[in-house]
Amino acid sequence: MAEPQIAAQFLRHVANCVELTGHSAAGLLARIGVPREVLEDPDGLIPLAGFIAFFEDAAELVRNPHFGLHTGRLAGSESLGPLSFLFLSAPDLRTAFASFTRYLSTMQQASRNHFTDEGGWATFTYQVLDQSITRRRQDAEYSIAAMFNLARQFAGGDLELSEVRFEHERVGDYARYRDYFGCDVFFEQDCNRLTLAGRYLDLRGRVLSPSLHPIIEEHLQRLAGRGTRASLAAKVKAMIEATPLHAPPALTEVAQRLDLSAPTLHRRLAAEGTGWRALVNGQRMEAAARLLRTSRRNVSTIALDVGFAESASFTRAFTRHFGVSPGRYRKGSG
Repeated sequence: MAEPQIAAQFLRHVANCVELTGHSAAGLLARIGVPREVLEDPDGLIPLAGFIAFFEDAAELVRNPHFGLHTGRLAGSESLGPLSFLFLSAPDLRTAFASFTRYLSTMQQASRNHFTDEGGWATFTYQVLDQSITRRRQDAEYSIAAMFNLARQFAGGDLELSEVRFEHERVGDYARYRDYFGCDVFFEQDCNRLTLAGRYLDLRGRVLSPSLHPIIEEHLQRLAGRGTRASLAAKVKAMIEATPLHAPPALTEVAQRLDLSAPTLHRRLAAEGTGWRALVNGQRMEAAARLLRTSRRNVSTIALDVGFAESASFTRAFTRHFGVSPGRYRKGSG
């Protein structure tokens, strides 16, 4: 399988933030094998793992455990390439979030990006799905902080969050998170997420003309069209990953969204060498493995987090999937 990629220009803002601290980014770029000039290429791609490693190494270089958070605070109209302009030119905040999540995959692979608007609340969710990338706290904090900053810019500062969640453990002073986001911040959660009241979604933009939005969207549509056609299994997997672990979508719901009958979906997945249960279980096992690696939760708690009623059945399922028990897996990844 090809290594997941990300737009090289995403790294430009991060590298610039390193140099704002008085340090050179050259050594960090050399470490991941990316020449500085690649960051100026609007069509350039780099490995996602390298981008995230750069972030972690940068935090150590500048001796700032909250480097990702601070880099997100400085995110502006050029930080995420055309996606920043797409967000800031939307006619309202609802469209800004919806269009951003629709096209982020054209510039960053192997990531979950989801926006929901229901029950009076709006949520934006972000998560790297490549389970081989274990050191990714800086990227997670940057991504949520940058989205908050873009939303505030869009609304002219007239926006407050209700809560923020991160999948990793808290590092450093909780007050730093609380002061920046202005709301409760929770750690060791099932994903990275910000939540705000739905009433904000009707806010009109105050930065760029909405006339730019369809132009930028058309450009991103062309970029999306250049990619290889996703397999049915990949599409189904993406739909499963876009839902909470404890409440996966029903097979009939996914089949309907794909304009297929349930038997046809079963048959076509089988032709690709997989099945509905395997995809649902795979998501649960990948999430469990991540929690074992990155959190101090006990096995019983993780079992509940990923949708098992009790730990014994979870342990059996995990052992079948990975060939080792959860306890041995945690010791081996420590």
